[in-house]
Amino acid sequence: MGIIHSLSADLINQIAAGEVIESTHSILKELIENSIDAGATKIEIATDSAGFGRILISDNGHGIQKEDLPLAIKRYATSKIQDFHDLEHLFTFGFRGEALASIASVSRMVLESGTEGNRTAYRVTVEEGKIVSEEEIPFFLGTKIEIKDLFYNTPVRRKFLKTETGEEKKNRARVQTMAVSEPSIGFRYLQNGKEVLNVVPEDGLERVLSVYGENLRDHLLPIHSSRNGMTLRGWISHPDFYKSSRAGQFFFVNNRSVELKFSAQILKRCYGELLPSGAFPYAYLFFDLPREFVDVNVHPQKKEVRFLSEETITGILFQGITEVLRTSTPVEFLEMRRRLSMPIPYENRGGESSFGSGFGGPGFGFGVGQGMFGNLQTEGETLIGPSSIEGRQGFSLEGIGAGTNLHLLGENLTKHNLFVPKKHYGVLFETFILAEAEDGLYIIDQHTAHERIRYEEVLRDLKSKAYKSQSLLTPIRLELTKEEAEEMLEEKHRFSELGITLEPFSGGTILIREVPSYIDPGKETETILDLWERFKQKDPEDKELYDEMAKCVACRSAIKKGDQVSDPIIGELLQRLSYCENPSLCPHGRPTLIKLTRKDLETMFHRI
Repeated sequence: MGIIHSLSADLINQIAAGEVIESTHSILKELIENSIDAGATKIEIATDSAGFGRILISDNGHGIQKEDLPLAIKRYATSKIQDFHDLEHLFTFGFRGEALASIASVSRMVLESGTEGNRTAYRVTVEEGKIVSEEEIPFFLGTKIEIKDLFYNTPVRRKFLKTETGEEKKNRARVQTMAVSEPSIGFRYLQNGKEVLNVVPEDGLERVLSVYGENLRDHLLPIHSSRNGMTLRGWISHPDFYKSSRAGQFFFVNNRSVELKFSAQILKRCYGELLPSGAFPYAYLFFDLPREFVDVNVHPQKKEVRFLSEETITGILFQGITEVLRTSTPVEFLEMRRRLSMPIPYENRGGESSFGSGFGGPGFGFGVGQGMFGNLQTEGETLIGPSSIEGRQGFSLEGIGAGTNLHLLGENLTKHNLFVPKKHYGVLFETFILAEAEDGLYIIDQHTAHERIRYEEVLRDLKSKAYKSQSLLTPIRLELTKEEAEEMLEEKHRFSELGITLEPFSGGTILIREVPSYIDPGKETETILDLWERFKQKDPEDKELYDEMAKCVACRSAIKKGDQVSDPIIGELLQRLSYCENPSLCPHGRPTLIKLTRKDLETMFHRI
């Protein structure tokens, strides 16, 4: 007797449920997509106990006719496709016909629906995939689906899922993403009876702000690019506004949220060194493509898609982002350029420049006759010349960091022999400072060097409590979702330890009442949100609070590649770097400088 046999319909459905239903958020996705396909303009969702106790979804779509209700929970029964040709021209989200059948096989389900032209609506009750009762109910237009006791008959599946708190976060994230994908539809979501999302039909940008917070409003750049009948639209963030993870990046193909493997790499390549290491821009990007150009039937949960020409998609993405970044320089960046080009005051002793008349040279130096005008260049002068930085004190780095000036740091700091510069020769490629020390030639990355300086300054202030918390006349508003605001306020004590006072206001709004002096003015919102992201990612212990905050401030306030840095600022930068405990690495472990010794140079030129 043979050993191969056909599986029962119940077992087939439960196996299919394992493919389609990853967790409760997968069920929400499938049912919300059905509501969208039904033409709903309003969708209401409610979950209890992360959805394991109950899931309820109701919509005002066109509903399901009485005779179709039994078929709706039958596997591979659908109204959305009839032949293979339809698979190549899909205009709906759900289409394969196994979602409701799979869900019904591992839960207790009640399905109610009413359609136009009828005086009553109808209800069917389903257990383990079988209809156990049918009845007429008072009329309403649309569909309601209630799911209870999920996985009650497959308890092993339940054991492999996260805690209820973890699943609730996934559910919330899923509904938020789908709300962003369909801004013309109103969404309301209740978790355990508490409203966590309520948005009305609105345009795309307002929907992003309604879901993810008003803090994004002034930091998003619009994208619109077209090629060969394909369109890319959406928003990316200014280079000065970013997260420490990819959690703020969303991609949609024909309004379907998908995972694009190449998207993160292209974003990183487009931004390049406009972003510091470990920073990720926000992105809300929508591809509108011909239906025949994309295959959405390659993943059971339809999380991934296949394109007829992936090169075309990557091309339009790269083109759209680079065009926006090239033409939309952030205001903060322009302001920094303006400040850095201004004359820098220095300490005047007895009416004479502290450099004396012997220092400096043409072009970059503060030689005789230059005075307060820094590196003004007159006709005929060379652009690069040596400029001594020994003895320079009191240069203000105001505008590129809130740190104290070198001569105010006190007598306890010791200059390290690792890096003791005495002259610098300008900046190459708007990035690399050339400096000479007794032991060789140094090439210094202006961004990572300043990041190291700011990191150590802030860390020192935090450990010694040398900073002051400043009360704000007008508090700064953080606009978050209600859940994010609640989570953030639960960590009030951590922020207080860092000199930041948070106060609940209303809904998802938090007021920043006090900020520490070590945070640069105008950078409070970005720095605090960045720190909050770090808290959520690795839940730092109290001993790591100072280190995380110092890294946040250093990232936000450091000079960037391409910033126009004047000669006296370079001098102050190199002096400060020589006083750092570890001048050779930035807080993230990247090198700040490279040294070529005299012997290296002589060897390269065959002098020895």
